[in-house]
Amino acid sequence: MSTVVAEFLNKLFLFLPTLIVRGIILVIIFSIWPKLVDVLITTYKKMLRRKNVDPLLESFTSSMLKTLLYIILFFLIIGIAGVKATSLITVLGTAGLAVGLALQGSLANLAGGLLILFFKPFTKDEYIVAGGGIEGTVDKIQILYTILTTVDNRVIIVPNSQLANNAITNVSRNPERRLDMVFSVSYDTSTDKVKEILNRIANEHPAVLKDKPVNIRMSVQNASSLDFIFRVWVKKENYWDAKFDFTEIVKAEFDANNIEIPYQKIDIYRK
Repeated sequence: MSTVVAEFLNKLFLFLPTLIVRGIILVIIFSIWPKLVDVLITTYKKMLRRKNVDPLLESFTSSMLKTLLYIILFFLIIGIAGVKATSLITVLGTAGLAVGLALQGSLANLAGGLLILFFKPFTKDEYIVAGGGIEGTVDKIQILYTILTTVDNRVIIVPNSQLANNAITNVSRNPERRLDMVFSVSYDTSTDKVKEILNRIANEHPAVLKDKPVNIRMSVQNASSLDFIFRVWVKKENYWDAKFDFTEIVKAEFDANNIEIPYQKIDIYRK
């Protein structure tokens, strides 16, 4: 037993200097690698910006480059630790099916990101609406995920495959938007009077595009109200301000002209 222990100690003492050197090298690599990655990514982004490359392509390829750099780090660590790359590849090849199944979703997201960059259904700073109540302004696209920012400054991280394989509404792509609103009045109100007031409001508002049609018509005769559609065209950046303006202005004008805005009520007749 003592001979075995002595043999083990002799081998340990022989291998200890190599182990210490490898440990020091690993510590150095771990400490400088993140800084090296940051420098390379920053330099790469500056180069792309000088060439006016699409910002989404910049974020996607930067994410891919960062991933590749850390894969290189992984193989460096394996090599320094003394594990032969051929042995590692053999193990990975044997477990190839399991690895493929585990990475199936990630590969789908990678392919989805490439499809988005190629077909460009949206670009940076465009507002999109996707399925499942997901909507926001496009911030960046990474190797597996697209990052959106909501109007209340929340961050939504969406898998690329979800955006590539489902319908997307791009709200910001066209410079002009039609604003559709509905205003209800009581049955006692003159139709012509309502149309005259709404047309005047539309024509006087500075955000309304005068070269586009204004459509104000009675659309529905409800049980207790007459509903008028109010359709005007505005610049996309003026959409929400115009919507809120019309809501307030129409209420004030209806009050000034004694036009009743109906609310739910029940008439009871006693026989």
